[in-house]
Amino acid sequence: MRETLQIDDVKLLAAAQHELGAGNQHADSPAFEEIIRRYERLIYHVAYRYFNNSEDALDAAQDATIKIYNGLSRVVLPENGSLKAWICTVTARTCLDALRKRRPQTTELTETTPTAPLPSAEESAEANERVQEVLAAIKKLPDDHRMVLILRDMQGLSYEELADALKITVGTVKSRLSRARAGVRKALNS
Repeated sequence: MRETLQIDDVKLLAAAQHELGAGNQHADSPAFEEIIRRYERLIYHVAYRYFNNSEDALDAAQDATIKIYNGLSRVVLPENGSLKAWICTVTARTCLDALRKRRPQTTELTETTPTAPLPSAEESAEANERVQEVLAAIKKLPDDHRMVLILRDMQGLSYEELADALKITVGTVKSRLSRARAGVRKALNS
């Protein structure tokens, strides 16, 4: 299934590049619209992980979509590259840029996933406190470590997809991920 989706993405990327080719960037592109239709939820979810509120996440997702559109004609995926990984990376970098611009403000990541059976008020408070501690620890990580952690552990990108998208080696991905996880553990144990 993943291989089929990757082949479909390669064909879709080629179609979008053809439709947008030769400096004709203002033309309608059904292939680009299909790319966005496929990945708009992913773009939003990556942005939401950085901003913790829907308004900022929507703004960042819109900015990322514009950057994806503008970069689509120039992107060259590696042999086994993933359009999803490239889109996640563009979105994550857009979010990091936006966060850097407003660095004096604090931003928090929150987890809004509902749980199955409703816990007691005490259990809920403890769980929420723990989630807040983990997210605060993630927020304190260096940008490159936080990006790898979010894209790998929260968005499920493979080591290879991350390496291709970030233009680093798989070993560097693993190293950054290991350091990010260690940083979170250290922050939680202190």
